[in-house]
Amino acid sequence: MKTATVSKLFAVLVILALGTLTPTLAQNSEAQFQQGLIKEEGEGSLLEAIEIYDAVAKNESAGRSLQAEALLHIGLCYEKLGRTEAEKTYQNLISNFPDQTETVKIARKKLSLLSQSANVRYEETREFNIRKVWEGPRDLLGEVSPDGKYLSYVDWDTGDLAIYELSTGKTRRLTDKGSWDDCQEYAEDSRWSNDGKHIVYTWWNDKEIYELRMIGLDGSAAKVLYSNEEVNYMVPSDWSPDGSQILACMYFQENRIQAAGLINVADGSMRVLKTLEDWPGKMCFSKDGSSIIYDHQQKENSSVRDIYMLPLDGSNEIPLVKNPADDFFLGLAPDGESILFSSDRDGTISFYMIQIEDGKSNGDPKLVKSGVGQIDVLGFTPEGSFYYHIEQNLNDIYTAELDPESGSIISPLAKMVTRFLGNNKEPDYSPNGKQLAYISVIQPSASNINFNQGAGNVLIIRSIDTYQERKIIPDLPRMGFPRWSPDGKSIMVGAWDENSSMSFHQIDAETGQMKTILSSDKVIRFFGRHEWSPDGSTLYYGLLTNNFRNSQIMSRDLESGEVKMIYESKDILNLSLSPDGHWLAIISRSKSAPNWAMHVMPASGGEARELFRFKEGEFSIGLSCSCTWSIDGNYILFMLQNEISEDSQWELCRIPAKGGEIEKLGITIPGGTANLAIHPDGRHISFSALSRPLEPAVWVMENFLPSD
Repeated sequence: MKTATVSKLFAVLVILALGTLTPTLAQNSEAQFQQGLIKEEGEGSLLEAIEIYDAVAKNESAGRSLQAEALLHIGLCYEKLGRTEAEKTYQNLISNFPDQTETVKIARKKLSLLSQSANVRYEETREFNIRKVWEGPRDLLGEVSPDGKYLSYVDWDTGDLAIYELSTGKTRRLTDKGSWDDCQEYAEDSRWSNDGKHIVYTWWNDKEIYELRMIGLDGSAAKVLYSNEEVNYMVPSDWSPDGSQILACMYFQENRIQAAGLINVADGSMRVLKTLEDWPGKMCFSKDGSSIIYDHQQKENSSVRDIYMLPLDGSNEIPLVKNPADDFFLGLAPDGESILFSSDRDGTISFYMIQIEDGKSNGDPKLVKSGVGQIDVLGFTPEGSFYYHIEQNLNDIYTAELDPESGSIISPLAKMVTRFLGNNKEPDYSPNGKQLAYISVIQPSASNINFNQGAGNVLIIRSIDTYQERKIIPDLPRMGFPRWSPDGKSIMVGAWDENSSMSFHQIDAETGQMKTILSSDKVIRFFGRHEWSPDGSTLYYGLLTNNFRNSQIMSRDLESGEVKMIYESKDILNLSLSPDGHWLAIISRSKSAPNWAMHVMPASGGEARELFRFKEGEFSIGLSCSCTWSIDGNYILFMLQNEISEDSQWELCRIPAKGGEIEKLGITIPGGTANLAIHPDGRHISFSALSRPLEPAVWVMENFLPSD
């Protein structure tokens, strides 16, 4: 049972128990417990949460139900910390609260899983250990070297491929493309050769196509290994055991095909090995090179995955991990006899291992570490240490009240949603102002590990007056940009599949029933915010064409299906429709200059009029480049960051729609913002912001493989 479900059950039990308790004491204990939840689930302050839960557990006036629940959460916190006290806490709960059957049932399951975990560790003289090895940069896109001495990564100061020496902390660039002003090319994913002497990596070149390149560890012998204008995107996955081939994932934009391909290192030739249903999270060769192992979705349009082995002799795919849970392949152990994978089968994203024998799984998966969360895989060393990168942005929804005329602050900025802190984003007010729709990630799935990009899996509708909330969980892997229909009966959302191709879906606000309005085809991909016309007859949206090099703003008649191109450019990032439906505000970013700009143009098409332009590196315009109109249509509101300033805060600003000076409205926030929304009263504004971005770090898990 998931923690969220446990909390709901607990809430019911507490209500029943309150009748026998002094109301003030019970309420104080309940409030204290909720503070613990905020520390644990919202802020990740596990030690502080343990102290709060411990006080509740020892307080007899709290009631046995609440005491037991507090003990359960103490155990969960210790698990997340990797501490052995978790087992003692669960045993304490089982022994002293046998009457709390549901909570004890969960504790027994957790205790059983921890016992399984102990069975996959090395002998007692070598203790299981997880430690931080580098507070590394964001978007590493690299791998640990075969000797465990280095990490490859992208140095985003320039976009070069670089390596980091783990023992000394020294870094060195292998490529030397120059500054961003000199060159817009950059590296992406990289993989080490088995002898550690070369690295193959993805490179975005000046022709605006991806290619695979190879370079020596000393920066020599650099060459283009594979380039194909028909391939829109490619990622190197693994080197064959003999070093003669590169296993790569490729996306062919023209016919919208994803494929696993083998690229010959000697001559750069490529042959397609298998057409893929979706983009695998991880793919590698088997130990002997006769097969490949990867994960893919259980069924079409599903976000839940299983793990398979595909022999290279052309025989059928073999399931290795097949379970209703979401299972995500992390890597093959160095001996080739077991695989490490993550799964949400215990209610949290946890590490598991399963033995492989004669090309088939052998036995049941064994828990290695529970409550790990979302990671990026950096790989195994020959000694069996597993490296991974944790990077997560925590979003919360904020609100403030402004004077619509002067723009001055009436009530200061405050968090609007306090449940599931850190996982809420992209608010939008209903037309009558009585409800707020927003996106949440209540329980991240294992397959979202590499797709934590501003999207969620739950649509929540919140009453502004009573704070009551309803959850709608559509069958969509990831969704965002909720927009109420003008009649308030439905909500349009954008959704992304595993390849980040976007579609639009209309969800009934009462029943949750969904119908697809638009899907991207083989040559386009949608982007950014979408808008309803005031009468609900037209949908405005953006799309990318010409191999994603051009941007267009389109309108679609929702009854006839007629589509019209309104505007075309290379640089559009987002759009917002004025309340009267006559004007579009457009935010763009020029890669060639580079700079940020805002334009206004007629919604029916015509000339775009520039309101402002800033040089990139001096200013930046909000996360997702969000903007919105004041209710009277006189102003456009947006977030602006002064990148030269040392504190580099984001500031809420507005500019007259007819042109004029930018006004700062006195609201600042450290993190980037998204989806600015104005209440129909014209006074309240809400938006989501990066409230507590977790600092990226590289971790290593050691001494967890089974002994011989």
